[in-house]
Amino acid sequence: MADNLLTHKMIARASADILEEESPFLMNVNRARQAEFATNQGGFNKGDYVDVKIPGTSKVFDGETFAEGGAAADYQERSVRLQLNIRKHMALDFTMKQRALDITEYKERILRPVMRQMSSWLEGEFIRRAVIATSNTVGTAGTVPTTMKTYAQARGKMQKFLTPSGDRSLLISSDANIEMVDSSKQLFHANAQIEKNYLTGAMGEAQGFMWYEHQSIPTITQGNQAAWTINGANQTGTSLAIGGLTATNVIKAGTVFTIPTVFRVHPLTLAPTTELMQFTVTDDFTAAGTTGTINISPGIYFAPPNQNVTNAAANGATVTLFAAASSSTAYNLAFHKDAFTVATAPLDLIAGAEGYNASLPNGLNVRVMTFGNGLTDVNATRIDILAGFAAPRPEWASRIAQ
Repeated sequence: MADNLLTHKMIARASADILEEESPFLMNVNRARQAEFATNQGGFNKGDYVDVKIPGTSKVFDGETFAEGGAAADYQERSVRLQLNIRKHMALDFTMKQRALDITEYKERILRPVMRQMSSWLEGEFIRRAVIATSNTVGTAGTVPTTMKTYAQARGKMQKFLTPSGDRSLLISSDANIEMVDSSKQLFHANAQIEKNYLTGAMGEAQGFMWYEHQSIPTITQGNQAAWTINGANQTGTSLAIGGLTATNVIKAGTVFTIPTVFRVHPLTLAPTTELMQFTVTDDFTAAGTTGTINISPGIYFAPPNQNVTNAAANGATVTLFAAASSSTAYNLAFHKDAFTVATAPLDLIAGAEGYNASLPNGLNVRVMTFGNGLTDVNATRIDILAGFAAPRPEWASRIAQ
């Protein structure tokens, strides 16, 4: 009988395999950073976070005279924190009779439905965070795109920020798929030609993206603050002082806006453009009076190093929202692999429990742990995942409103 019992190793590996199949976002973003969590430094592990470094940019000067006779700006490397702060598990009870099932039957009858639930939650959380971090936005709020042009505009946004070619994915809702699949099916390469066609929802390749239909496309509900003004000149960084607020009104994370005359610059040459930089609010904000401070991405940098806009926002300038106050908009998401990073980490077993932690080549860590009740002949089993998310290069992504 012992040879027929499902082992924790088999369950953990099967769980990780199913999670891989059901997670197009997770499997198409950078997962290389999680190896750093196991790094031993001076007898201590890294901890629950790593800082992901982002290369800085500097001005290119003319001629042979250093900095054209002026002072060169200090090189500043930026970073974002990848922290393991997402913890979820599934709780299951099995009798010893159920545990003796053949692994194939067990996988399809029990594990797959459970891991689909886990995948749906994880994917939804990761995509929601990615959308909130992404300021580039195309389309029309409240209108499902009906032509390939809208998705080409998302590609164009990414191109303007020098997003590397290849390793690009596009997640769209079922509503967006309905509008696109019939009119544009001739533009897709067949799934049989796509290396990642095993992933649930894989549709094909077009516009340089691998397309996936996804049921966890997030909806962002705008707060009831209709607009606001810039409160103070020459502001720089990821915090923005604003005015024109109504006390107790809310600005929600994921709100996209532009500021008059604040145009983006070329990422390398710093040449000015005529396109307004789009910003996103990264944290919910509730006004306590007529003024306050919100957190935004990208930060405002109007001089080297890391310049990204032509000039500072003018004091008193009124911002323009992408979507109307109190409205709800669903956002499809185009992204390069390195726009976002996700990590999962192994978990130890608790004392007195049996289990296994599957650390697979695909970068996923899933722990299965069992603790039993001899009176009822039942094993309580939990399947755990510890994960983190960060957006090192959100400019290499674009939302597509619908």
